[in-house]
Amino acid sequence: MKGVIPVSATDRINAFLHAASYRFAAHDSDIARRVSSALQVTQTTPPALLGAALPACSSLPDLLSVPHDDLAMRLLACAPDLHWRRAGFGKLASVTEETLAVTEIIGPSGMFPHSDLRFGLLVQREGFHYPRHQHAAEELYFILEGTAHWAAEDHPPMPRAPGSFVHHAAFQPHSMITRSEPMLAMWAWVGDIEGTSYSLKTSISKG
Repeated sequence: MKGVIPVSATDRINAFLHAASYRFAAHDSDIARRVSSALQVTQTTPPALLGAALPACSSLPDLLSVPHDDLAMRLLACAPDLHWRRAGFGKLASVTEETLAVTEIIGPSGMFPHSDLRFGLLVQREGFHYPRHQHAAEELYFILEGTAHWAAEDHPPMPRAPGSFVHHAAFQPHSMITRSEPMLAMWAWVGDIEGTSYSLKTSISKG
């Protein structure tokens, strides 16, 4: 239509990143401040990776069906542009792509390059136990939709509702368990963000 300026994938993702920046700014931590600052930077090039989905993404239409704030609305708008991949840097079995998937929107192997920070989304379908794992990076999650049970070190899993932040220190073992509903969360890594440090732990949290 005459007079309408086309909106690109970069524009849609920028709108989501800027909205996400304000959400992380609400958390009083150095990692949140670093993430918030990085998300404020406007991306000026097309994404390096095109939109792609995994079977686990089948939960997204329900998770995003009723956007209840500006952040959710902007995520819904750019959802088809996001590049989803298998979680775990090759350490998880290929079958997990049925129930678990991540995006890396910003980062060394992300849709937009960044050398010392990773930021993206994770979707975990209902009834899945993401096994105990650890990595050198410091990590901060923000839960967008769905209550999951989170465990760190040897503590029992505790429910974390939408709107919650979950912080993991470097090399702190942790796991996530979904039960009756799927979960969608934003995640960020800072510090030593090389995926080679990611490893699974043999002991399993009590759930």
